Amino acid sequence: MFVPKLFGKVVYKYHYLSHITSHTYLSPKKLFCNFDFCHLQMARRAWREVEEEILLTNLTSLIDQGVWQAENGFHPGYLGVLENQMRVSFPEAGIKENHIEGKIKKWKRDYFYLDAILQIPGFGWNPNENKLVVQNDVWNEFVRTRPQLRQFRDRKFPNYNRWQHCFVRQEN
Repeated sequence: MFVPKLFGKVVYKYHYLSHITSHTYLSPKKLFCNFDFCHLQMARRAWREVEEEILLTNLTSLIDQGVWQAENGFHPGYLGVLENQMRVSFPEAGIKENHIEGKIKKWKRDYFYLDAILQIPGFGWNPNENKLVVQNDVWNEFVRTRPQLRQFRDRKFPNYNRWQHCFVRQEN
């Protein structure tokens, strides 16, 4: 039986039926077609707002130090540093490197989606409310071809400017 692997990890699709969890392998076709809906072997975590704020502050401070930023991301070991900083702030929370990595990947994905959307004519940014501004007809045409981005319409992004500082490489 072929077991699809991604970055050395077996990929599973979880089916939740009441309290029983069954794991089924994904076919290679589904792996690449539905990647956003697949769950890697990474523990999911519900983040509190204060935890996200401290994580983003710690990530920003690492970037400002200039030691951890690499040519195309961060040097190895930055997740361990962030985990230690989070352990100091929230000793009972049990925040691990994989939780931090997942949160940073989500922030990065959301930032680059927003940045791409804002490049499209008809879309704007409301800095007071930290959300997209667009007319209904433009939005309806946009989500007709990109339904996975429907969630961005009424969602607020209070950390957009801080994400920009973290994820856009500054050219010297």
